Amino acid sequence: MVLRRGIVATVVVVNVIFQIQICLSEINRQSFPKGFVFGTAASAFQYEGAVKEGGRGLSVWDTFSHSFGKIQDGSNADVAVNQYHRYDVRWISMVAKLP
Repeated sequence: MVLRRGIVATVVVVNVIFQIQICLSEINRQSFPKGFVFGTAASAFQYEGAVKEGGRGLSVWDTFSHSFGKIQDGSNADVAVNQYHRYDVRWISMVAKLP
């Protein structure tokens, strides 16, 4: 029974991957209406990290992501892309001097 479920699951996964590849190969700029504007979005939660540093308090999302069972894989943004540690404050003074 377990082997049968594994085989069925594998077939389903392969089928989904195949369908995704077909869809991606069919999508191009002409797939969207004239004047369509592509965009992106991001949030501080995705970038900052450093949850307990520099006086940064917990956000609603920090609390939510640390609640057991709320995030399927148990991940959180304690580190994220760690922009807090990668950002050089000297950049601010350099930008301020730009004309």
